[in-house]
Parts: sequence; C-alpha cells; structure tokens
Amino acid sequence: MKTSNKLLSKLLFFLKNITSGNLRDLIELMQNIIEYQMEEILIYREKMFELTGKEIPDLSDDQKRRLAVKGKPLGSVYFDRASSWSYDLIMKWYHTLIGQKYSSANRKKVGRPRISQETVEKILHIARESPTLGYKQISHLLQEEEIKVSPSTIKRVMSDYGLYPQKPDKRVFDFKLFFDAHRDVTVACDFCSYEIVTKTRGLVRYLVLFFIDINTRVAWCGAIVHDPDGDYMAQVARNQVDCFDGQLKKYKYVIHDRDPLFRGRFTQILSSAGVKTKLIQPRCPQQNGYAESFIKTFKTECLNYLILRSERQLRYVVHEFLEYYNHERPHSGLGGRAPDPWPKVHGGVLKKVPRLGGLLPSYSLVKEAA
Repeated sequence: MKTSNKLLSKLLFFLKNITSGNLRDLIELMQNIIEYQMEEILIYREKMFELTGKEIPDLSDDQKRRLAVKGKPLGSVYFDRASSWSYDLIMKWYHTLIGQKYSSANRKKVGRPRISQETVEKILHIARESPTLGYKQISHLLQEEEIKVSPSTIKRVMSDYGLYPQKPDKRVFDFKLFFDAHRDVTVACDFCSYEIVTKTRGLVRYLVLFFIDINTRVAWCGAIVHDPDGDYMAQVARNQVDCFDGQLKKYKYVIHDRDPLFRGRFTQILSSAGVKTKLIQPRCPQQNGYAESFIKTFKTECLNYLILRSERQLRYVVHEFLEYYNHERPHSGLGGRAPDPWPKVHGGVLKKVPRLGGLLPSYSLVKEAA
C-alpha cells in the first residue's frame, strides 16, 4: 500500500509540472526522476548485498510474471544498460507466461469430471483381489460405499493398468489362492544339486530331493542320489506314501516343477495313494517359492562353505542342516520360532550347539547341573 501511494504522489507531481512548464523542462524533469529512481534502486541493491550476499534477489513465479509483462515492450536496449536481468531472460519469462495461459492445466474442464485417485485404488484393489468379477459387478460393489462409477469407467481404469476380468471358461490356476485354501495338506518339493570332489572321477554331481510343508515349514530329505532315473523316482514315491512311515501319507497335494524326473511312475504312484501333483507354470519358479527359498537357505548358509568328498559326508551335512533348520533356526515367516522347536527346558541356559564345526549358529536351552 505504501509503494502505491508513493507512485501516485510522484505521478501527481509529474502531471502538475506538465501543466505549468514547457517541453524541455518536462524532459529534463523526467530524466532527473529516472536518475533518482536508478540511484535509489542501486542503494537497495547495496543494502541487499550487505544483508544476503546476493547481487540479484531470488524471484517467485509471480514476480517473474510481473517483470515479464512490464519488460516486454521496452526492448533489449534498456536491459543491456540498466537492468539486473538480461532481455533474453525477461523474454523467457514472458514466453513461459504465454505457455501457461494456453496449457491444459489452465483450460476450462469439459466433459465428465475424472474420478479421484482413491476411487481408482479401490477399483484396482477389488480387481486384483477378485479377478473373476466383471465391470458391472465392481460397479455394484462400489455403490455399496455410495461411490457412483459407471462400468465403462471401470473398464477404462482396469485397461490402463493391464487388468481384465477372467471369463469362467478361461480362468488360470491361481497358486496363491490354492495355497490359502489347501495350506494344511500341501507339500512343495524340488532338487538341490551339488558337486562332490572325488579322487578317481573328479567332480560328481549329486541331487538331493527335499520336501517342505508349506504350512509348518518342516522340511525333510526324500533322496540323495548321483544319477536318478524313472525307476529310482518310483521307489522314492513308494517310500514317501508308505502306509507305515511314509511322510506324504497325510497330505493331498505335492507341488513341483516340470523336471522329467517327476513324470511317469512317480506321479502315478503318488496319485494311487491319494496324493495329487501340481505342476508350476513354465518359467515361473516363484510358484514353487517355498521349496526354492529353502534350497537357497541351505546353499547360502551351509553348502556353499563346504567342499565335500563323498556321499557319506553329504548325507551327514544334510542331516545336520535339517536338524538345525527344523528345530533350532528362527523362521521369520513363523514369527521368529523354529518350524518344530525342541521341547522347552524351564530354567535352562542358552548355549551354543557345535553343528558342523560351528558353521551353523545353533543355540538351545540346556539345564545346568545343580
């Protein structure tokens, strides 16, 4: 307000002199006013430099626009001599001002208003959680929360994110849904390979077949063999479903990859005992993530640190790791407890158990003698 009053008083002073003086005196008066204003601005700059250390102040977008509007008609001659900013910079601000005028953000919105991001997130959540629901069904569900969205809008949103309702006759097998529904009766299995160093034959590749309960995370070894074939895998299947000590007899499903060793009589013998096999999709190891994760843990925490020279050593290492994994190792997916912990010793002291020479950090509660 003070700046506006000063400019108004100066303008009135100038108009008063126009009516009472000649043209030469008016031009001289205008020159004196300009020189005074320039000197005043120079003093302001000196004080600003003393306070901030900056010769040119930082301008806001609104201030840039104001200078661009006033500076556009002056031309480059004035800016080369008297201004703190170049004419090119003023013109850049001016063109930015024009661009903002015609930008899509400032145009008048036409047509139906866009839905909020919150509504988009709800549509995507329902579509991912229930892929069999159609556009109209999702629209009806949103109406329960008093959110009105047309099926065509839901179709557009889902298409933008690559989601499409599954037709009843073309539904794909959902492994996550399968796990959630059959967690208590499902086992995953996979092979772990290891090269044993021998004196006469060099490196010999052994396969270790592991099974893991996806609910309790309890794992066990099904076979350790150098060169398995169909007959050997058939015998493994018989051992696993044996009516007396077979560990698969209480399960209904076994998940495995598409290794040829799992085909043929291995599948037939399991099926005859009431255990169905579920093959993962090609190039989708994450569908067998429980077994893959266990084998990775076995290798990174144990096997990669050892150089074994016989099948006997390999069997001993597998036995020790399974004891450690099932009974002593904390599992993050189980809230920090072991899959099948040892019976708790009341009043015991936590002591380290030397497994594999201290390679496995195993601890257990031990009751000290009185």
